[in-house]
Amino acid sequence: MSSKERHRRSKRIRILCGACEERKARFRYRGEVRADRDHTLCFECYRGEMNRTRARRLLELESPPHPRPPFGQPRVLDPRQVAHRQRMLDHLEHTVAS
Repeated sequence: MSSKERHRRSKRIRILCGACEERKARFRYRGEVRADRDHTLCFECYRGEMNRTRARRLLELESPPHPRPPFGQPRVLDPRQVAHRQRMLDHLEHTVAS
């Protein structure tokens, strides 16, 4: 094999994704070229690795995060507030019926 052929093949290997070796590695990050050992994956392999890492972290959590109510803790209404709300509902029903 000639030295030119070796150079062409080694260059081709360097620009292919380090994981799948099917697609070109992405060396650009926000418009800046970064051809170093940290930027050797294609986008699909990079995204897959990020998703696997995220899934491992979620599995390591002791308990899944509980969804919080959007407006803080639910309030407990006292009897006066419950009666007021009932009067408002009765008024709305009366106005809709007439």
